[in-house]
Amino acid sequence: IGILLQNLQERIPTLSAVVWAMTAIFAGLSVGRYAAKYSIYPAYTLMAIPVLGVTATAVMVSGDFLVSSVAMLLMLYATKYIHRGIMRTKSFGDLSLAMLCYGAIPLVFAPAAIFYALLPLLVLVIHNSWREWVVSVSSLVFPPLAVCYWSWCAGEEFLTPVKQIYTSLLAESEFPLFSTLNPASILLLGVVIMMVLCAVSLIISDRYSLKVNSRAVMRFNSLLLVACIAMFLLPSCTATIFAIIALPVAMLVPLIFVRMGFGFTEGLYRLMLLAAIINIIAMCWQ
Repeated sequence: IGILLQNLQERIPTLSAVVWAMTAIFAGLSVGRYAAKYSIYPAYTLMAIPVLGVTATAVMVSGDFLVSSVAMLLMLYATKYIHRGIMRTKSFGDLSLAMLCYGAIPLVFAPAAIFYALLPLLVLVIHNSWREWVVSVSSLVFPPLAVCYWSWCAGEEFLTPVKQIYTSLLAESEFPLFSTLNPASILLLGVVIMMVLCAVSLIISDRYSLKVNSRAVMRFNSLLLVACIAMFLLPSCTATIFAIIALPVAMLVPLIFVRMGFGFTEGLYRLMLLAAIINIIAMCWQ
């Protein structure tokens, strides 16, 4: 699917860039609404919106606009369903829909195949039951199995898509991940990392700052972020990873704005925006 999206982008490059911009705006507004709707934080905040926008679009932007757009949308809806399932419904349906979205991401962005190995373990963190684990694993592997069946019906081997994902996973990227780093992007990346570390420290140290369900959400996002960071170690990783990693970052970071000192968080926020503006100008200049 990723190759099909890349071929489509070659035909409509300008429209692909517009689609990426609109997807980033939609994802930012949606993730802010999820945070408020499901009452994840101790106080009302919409800080997930700028955090997602900066992480996804200002640190480093991939040239594969359609691939980044589809990967971000899949992560967005996976985030929606997993948060709704934990905070509201506790249903198998939401868990299954979330895992379907997570399972479809590697079909678009090969390094995300690491989800197949790690997500079944993460589910046990929030649902300590074998029933939920079986549902999640079944839903997670359904997208690749469906594509394998489609390939088999088309006259190819059943495991051809799996072999293609494996080959793409280990192939050297044509776009080196850190080739466009500059002082502004390094500073921006450092600020985002600092915010994430502060949020994780709050989750670990302040046991009574969050409700039980909110704490489960934060634990899941923290571990999902670790799984996403593992993609950086793969040779096929490109800047598209920032479109994926932006979702767990955007769900974690707002916690510091409602639990830490105003002066410290305001300073980090202003520094993040300043570095983002400078980096965007630098990327446009290049």
